[in-house]
Amino acid sequence: MLKSIIFDMDGVLVNSEPVHYRAYLMALEKWGQTLSYEEYKTYIGTTNAVIIDALIEKFSLPIDREGFNDMMKGYKAFLYERDGYPGVDGVPEMLESLKKAGYRLAVASSSPYENIVLATKALGIYSWFDELVSGESVANPKPAPDVFLKTAGIFGTEPGDCLVVEDSCHGVHAAKNAGMASIGFVNPDSGDQDLSCATRLTENFHEVDAAYVEAVYADYHKSTE
Repeated sequence: MLKSIIFDMDGVLVNSEPVHYRAYLMALEKWGQTLSYEEYKTYIGTTNAVIIDALIEKFSLPIDREGFNDMMKGYKAFLYERDGYPGVDGVPEMLESLKKAGYRLAVASSSPYENIVLATKALGIYSWFDELVSGESVANPKPAPDVFLKTAGIFGTEPGDCLVVEDSCHGVHAAKNAGMASIGFVNPDSGDQDLSCATRLTENFHEVDAAYVEAVYADYHKSTE
């Protein structure tokens, strides 16, 4: 029985990937470097630490992970303060519908915990969630299943009774590796992500209600019989 629905945050609840990309460009500009969006999108769905380590190595930057991360926090804070948090159409209505249907809802994001709190509060959706779980609290980032399995464990729910909503290749693979049904959200701002291993794809959260998630859950378990 479907009991818990787990949402990624960046690119699903918050249309934040363009903001993150601009912050990385601002940081790299300090050393006269740049990064194409095509390359950036290959990192979408993994943790800040993984991205930062990759960029430090790629460009031989004279800074450590902590220093780079501090720069990124500053640039992101500036951009969010200046422009606000960009929402995703249909998210508040979807969350309200699913919560009223009796599902437990969680965020399981690669972002730091404090960022998850700030973003969900800024968008007025914080109260719909029972749990917020950061990928920084587990050993292995997506596409490893760790953050989703931790979330299921917090709920006391079997992985097979959870459904994940993701926008990235790393994310839907993490759901598959966790043994969970998944909805792949096709967000153009998340790049050309391979979501083919998701149970079902959607481009519109207005269609995601209790009947929809139950159908996705049923499809997943039929496919695994």
